[in-house]
Amino acid sequence: MNPVMLIAVPLIAAFISSLFAKRSSLLLLFAAFVNSVIAIAVSLSAINGSYSMGGWSPPYGIELVVTDMTRVLVPAVNILAFFAIVVYWRRQDSPGKYSIVYTISLAALNGILLTNDLFNLFVFLEIAGVSAYLLASTGKTGSSKVAAFKYLMIGSVGSILYLLGVVLVYATTGTLNISEIAARISLGQINGDVLLLSSLLFMIGLGVEAKLLPLNGWVPDVFTKSSGPATLVLASIYPLAMISAFIRVLLAVRDERTMGAVLVLGVATVIGGEVVAFGQKRLRRTLAYSSIAQSGLAILLVGVGTAGAIAASVMIIVNNALAKFVLFSVDGLAIEKIGSDDIEKITGFGRTSQVTGLVFTVSALSIAGMPLFMGFRAKLLVISSSFDTGLLIPVIILLAAAIEATYYFRWIFSLYKPPFSRVEPLKERLPLELLTIGIILAAVLVFLGTSSGETLAIFDRAGNFMEEIIFMGKTLIGGM
Repeated sequence: MNPVMLIAVPLIAAFISSLFAKRSSLLLLFAAFVNSVIAIAVSLSAINGSYSMGGWSPPYGIELVVTDMTRVLVPAVNILAFFAIVVYWRRQDSPGKYSIVYTISLAALNGILLTNDLFNLFVFLEIAGVSAYLLASTGKTGSSKVAAFKYLMIGSVGSILYLLGVVLVYATTGTLNISEIAARISLGQINGDVLLLSSLLFMIGLGVEAKLLPLNGWVPDVFTKSSGPATLVLASIYPLAMISAFIRVLLAVRDERTMGAVLVLGVATVIGGEVVAFGQKRLRRTLAYSSIAQSGLAILLVGVGTAGAIAASVMIIVNNALAKFVLFSVDGLAIEKIGSDDIEKITGFGRTSQVTGLVFTVSALSIAGMPLFMGFRAKLLVISSSFDTGLLIPVIILLAAAIEATYYFRWIFSLYKPPFSRVEPLKERLPLELLTIGIILAAVLVFLGTSSGETLAIFDRAGNFMEEIIFMGKTLIGGM
């Protein structure tokens, strides 16, 4: 199946929604469901390859590529987007109010994952960014608008710097095709100083959305002030596409000096995120800083740059997406039912539903890297792949993991302790959609944490995707 449908279907749904506003919610749900089916079909397809758009062959025309990395990330993005709509479908913060924004963002995220062109990547990043700014402003208070504006300002600077990098690479190589650029660099055809400057521009420009320190100041306020479904999308789905873009571009325009900076800033992001998360008293803010730390962990592996490190990076962001989806969903439910997610107010909330407490616990333990869960397998791969840099990085990762486990266990214990502020547990019926999806995602985390190595081989193949990209580029060079 042609992957362009993953972009076309949401865009068509958004256009129709603008004409039939009363049916926009149903169109959003339909588009997300259809995209989930298409994404699974693309992932199960036996052939990796290139798809030319508009009748122009690469490197001159627009090109979409399916690699082993996109086989993992495309289904994750589209299925989680469908789940996010279902979870909030019948609740007060229904995403149907902003259906056009959600459908356009879904199209843009798929474009980011599939495009093999630096400028088209910029276009999709801008569309996804504008959608994210709008979603960030959907909170009930004016503070969400302030947070969205702050996000807009930082994101705009990042976009300008990324575009400058694109201009510099195009002026030097005469092409925007990522495969051809990577091939030329691997053959030593690009000046070292140009390579350094362009890769630094890309690191900073993409580092905003990848939550790289010190460019992540927008994250806590956006994640805590926006509406429930917007936070769910921005915290669990957006990182899959944004960190994927960071990985592909930084590895394509690879400069070892920049990779050293990526490694250092990634380590600082991990430590900073975990330390600040440890001191938080509100669950959503804890999860926001934990998300920063997880992004930092994925990014520092890009600095390591080996196939094993990239496989670990992909595994980390997938584990983070699945687990954070459940954790932010439970947090949104707690705010809706109790009015707060403060650690004292949320005490005993896990007693309202054993299933709610169970899926929260499974997801938290997976993020913390406990045995029997996907996060444990991911952390093992992270540590083993980081030994290529020496002993310091693995020790830092273990220290960060210890901090992370400590505060997640604190939240788990708080959810199950007898409540202080309520005499009896809440008796409201909990949403069936959340319970069902929570069970599905928790089961996936357990399955991937206990399955054989053959199942996890998909991540190993994802780590080798750059070899295929460079091979495609050399084919283009040879054919010109």
